[in-house]
Amino acid sequence: MLGRLWRLADEAPLAVRVFVALAALLVVTITATSATLLYNSANTLRDEAEANAVRLAELLADSYAEMGEISLANVARTLDATLDTQMTAQARVAAEMVAAAEAAGYDAARLNATLDEITRDTVIDEFWITDEVGFSYLTNVKDEAGARVPFRFDPDPAVQPQASKFFVLLAAPPDDDGFIVQPAVVREIDNDIVKYVGVGGVDQSRIVQVGNLFNFGDQEILSNLAASERGDVSDVIEGILGQQMTGQAELVRRFVAAAEEGGWSAAKINERLLHIAGTTVIGEVRVADASGEVLYSNLPASETPDLVGAMPYFEEFAAALGGSSLFHEHPSEPRPSDGLVYKYVAATDPDKQRMVQVGILIESSYGNLLYSVYQREADVLVRSQNIDTIWIVNQDRELAAVAPRLALQSGDDQASLVEQFESGAGVMVQTAMADQRVTSRASLSLFSPETRGIVVAAPIINTGGIAIGALAIEVGLDEIAGTVIREGLNTTAIAFLLLVLTGGGALWGSRKLTSPIETIAEAAKQVEGGTQPESREMEVVLRRGDEIGRLARVFSDMTVQVFNREEELEKLVAARTQELEASNRQLRLAYEAMEQDLEMAKVVQAALVQQGNTNVGNLTGHARMTPAQMVGGDLIEMHVPEAGKLFVALGDVSGKGVAAALFMAASSAAIRAASADPIGVDVIAADINNRLCAENPMGLFVTCLLAIFDLETGTVEYTCAGHDPALLIKPDGNRESLPTTGDMAMGIMEDFDYSSRRAQLAPGDTFFVYTDGLTDAVNRKGKLFGHQGLERALDGAGKRSPEEMVNHIWSSIENFSEGTAPTDDKTCLVLRRRS
Repeated sequence: MLGRLWRLADEAPLAVRVFVALAALLVVTITATSATLLYNSANTLRDEAEANAVRLAELLADSYAEMGEISLANVARTLDATLDTQMTAQARVAAEMVAAAEAAGYDAARLNATLDEITRDTVIDEFWITDEVGFSYLTNVKDEAGARVPFRFDPDPAVQPQASKFFVLLAAPPDDDGFIVQPAVVREIDNDIVKYVGVGGVDQSRIVQVGNLFNFGDQEILSNLAASERGDVSDVIEGILGQQMTGQAELVRRFVAAAEEGGWSAAKINERLLHIAGTTVIGEVRVADASGEVLYSNLPASETPDLVGAMPYFEEFAAALGGSSLFHEHPSEPRPSDGLVYKYVAATDPDKQRMVQVGILIESSYGNLLYSVYQREADVLVRSQNIDTIWIVNQDRELAAVAPRLALQSGDDQASLVEQFESGAGVMVQTAMADQRVTSRASLSLFSPETRGIVVAAPIINTGGIAIGALAIEVGLDEIAGTVIREGLNTTAIAFLLLVLTGGGALWGSRKLTSPIETIAEAAKQVEGGTQPESREMEVVLRRGDEIGRLARVFSDMTVQVFNREEELEKLVAARTQELEASNRQLRLAYEAMEQDLEMAKVVQAALVQQGNTNVGNLTGHARMTPAQMVGGDLIEMHVPEAGKLFVALGDVSGKGVAAALFMAASSAAIRAASADPIGVDVIAADINNRLCAENPMGLFVTCLLAIFDLETGTVEYTCAGHDPALLIKPDGNRESLPTTGDMAMGIMEDFDYSSRRAQLAPGDTFFVYTDGLTDAVNRKGKLFGHQGLERALDGAGKRSPEEMVNHIWSSIENFSEGTAPTDDKTCLVLRRRS
């Protein structure tokens, strides 16, 4: 009986069957157990996260409901954020006013008197304006004896915990756009609650700080605004905004008066008004005389053809300011001309000879300032809470706020958020408002991240039990999904370990079953060594009746055929070796021919690129191009299209090598053809772009700086087509980057309209333009040479000739990147106007 069983074992692959059976049983058991545990764990985590999201939505709904209730505490909570941008605008205009007044000869006493008048007539409470060392020599704040309070800003927080934060403004260069906003805090000297905002000086390093007192004790905030007659917090905030804008209008009026007294031109005053509008929340500034003529504005002249068209609601302002009032505000509403929601405030001179109007765009639904508060709160929640998206709708089911803010997203992201709301969250919001209850939906999909997450909608119900809106939040479940996936991977690792252990036991028990295979393997090794296998163990295997026996017999027959074919294979290998040697000789000849062609291409490209010294009119210069490979993609083009003009082009083709070199040649030809006539450089750029787009099968493009020099006047007209800006180097070594035109690289889109700018080369000035191969050089540590390295290499450039400048830059880059291969073509052009 035992012998029969053993013979059956010899005839069947038991080792494989035992191992497979054990492994399959273990896999099924572990998979079923783990899947059940993971499923239950995932559902528990999802349900817990959904419950937390529901609680969070309920709390947020209560918070947003409170924002709509008119109360001192609620107004105070939103007042601080509302004043940030308004007080920044006041400080910026105050800095302009002080600069204009001192330029006009105002002394400190007159300026202080002016500050007294401003704080008397507006909501602004304090001014602290310093010199370059931080001493506040201009202020309206006085002590009990009537003397102005002296104050010096100190950088040490231990000495001045509050004021020290503004000391960094002294380090900013004049006319810098930086500012510091400080939340309302208890002031160090008298424990009053004050909010301060500061900016740097316009004409010199200084601190220009404005302050507003928060008098909560007597509820000045509400009483001044007649809050009991208003509908909601939006009205209170609008009243506060109107008061702050009154201060801005009065400061602008004082600035213009000082500038006129100092003899400033209208163009200069308009330029400063444009700077104010560009760096503050103020959108529009207009100054008109009593006859209605607009004298100054930050808007282009084409937008102010007459008083009524240029100054919205002029008749209303003129009537309101015709009496004893010095200020008048118009409530925020959609403007008839374009539908944008603006708020306007005007100030007039005591003698009624001048009107100053300030306008601010209201960024909220229907101009409702409460929704601006909604939006700011939503922005904070998305940044600080575990919330991916939050939508807030008003009573009419229209979006009042969305975070992340739609204005900060790309078009696709913005459309996605709106579609997501309309298709999913919007439906839930409708249900929540109709039923006045919270609704939620959760999905924990491990393999579909786009459907994974929790969406909760909650109605916003006021104290009267009326649903005044609703909110919906989306909370991501990626972290929970990651936890579940990690648990699954851990379970898989444990299962694999168990399989290894089980396999070891099966291997130990099946050694007898695998010994015949080892015998065949030994025989195969002998065949590999070139000898015929002859052993008694192999003869025993050949007599087996199972699959191993059949395999052994097939192997034996194959061995005979192998030795018979060995001689034939040797002959075939010898013949194939001869063929390969012949092919290698042909490849070497082809490689040598290719090397010769590349050398010729390098010579041709060197002839195309206009390198070396140049002298044209009163310009002297030097150009150089060093390709990263045998041939490169950079180009330099210079020629005189007509007497007194010099056309210059420096470009960088995308990519490297032969393809870039061919496109560089095509680009050079297009540039020469388009610039044959000295028309505007923007027109030349458009012509070059159309030529390259018409013949660009490889889809390449070229960044380029084009310029036309007037050799007599030193004027340079230039266009930056996706290229780095040129540098203007003064004889004393000072450098500035010329503003780019922001145009697209050429060869990408046909019929693109390019623009141009102008610069002036004074005698001794140097025009320097380069490709990014100079800044992209790397050293052995992988560090870029960069713009800082180039700036260091340009130090002392005013004392070197153009060729010496280029030699110095090349030497600096080679020393920096010694031991590394070039990463890109290096090209630059230096042109200097003779003194």
